[in-house]
Amino acid sequence: MTYTYSDIDAYLNGELNAEEQQQFEQELRSNTQLQAQVNAYRLLNGTVGKHQQAEQTLPQLKQILDPLTHQYFKKEKAKVFTMKRTMYMLAAAASIVLILLVALPGTSPDNYSFDAMPGAIVRGAENDKARAAQLFNNEQYADAAKAFQELKTTTPADAAVDFYLGISLLKTEQYAEALPLFESLANGTSVYAEDANFFAALSAYHLQQNEKAKQYAAKVKEGSRYWKNAKTIIKKTK
Repeated sequence: MTYTYSDIDAYLNGELNAEEQQQFEQELRSNTQLQAQVNAYRLLNGTVGKHQQAEQTLPQLKQILDPLTHQYFKKEKAKVFTMKRTMYMLAAAASIVLILLVALPGTSPDNYSFDAMPGAIVRGAENDKARAAQLFNNEQYADAAKAFQELKTTTPADAAVDFYLGISLLKTEQYAEALPLFESLANGTSVYAEDANFFAALSAYHLQQNEKAKQYAAKVKEGSRYWKNAKTIIKKTK
């Protein structure tokens, strides 16, 4: 069966009904071309999100830099600066700006994005998975984690449940519980395997299991939305 990007968008945004979602995920498990298309669409959304975040950060950066500009480069009448003193002032200002830039979003491995969980909206019906997905998408991560854990005891193995349970545990700083979930996914064949490498690395990083963190971070491929985060983990665990 052929799927369009509209279908992929509907899947990632939870707009398919239960039957459509089941058919899509069944095809996704065996269709490598569809897996590549889904990953490409996720990467595109992540790139757009980063540009939007950068635009939102610009006013914050301007607010920081404006006072520095006035402090270090203001014009004063009847006062002559030597070249040497001017260079010292420029170097000092540049150092301060560099420190402030490091403090801005984008340098922490915890600054990551992820897709909403599909299946939160089920046309005309509700089920336990849909309710858990809705909690997750509403950023109620503690409640979502409980709902996913209950779901795991009553339903067959589900990679999507494991993946979003893992993120819920990360968001509530339950790293020891999240790590084995992501390790299992990373070593599996589901559509979440590649992204799970980063989240396994992140969980291990927070548990100070540096060798394991580097091992999984090194598996994150260039082009992945998490590649820069993974590189940050590798640098921080040297």
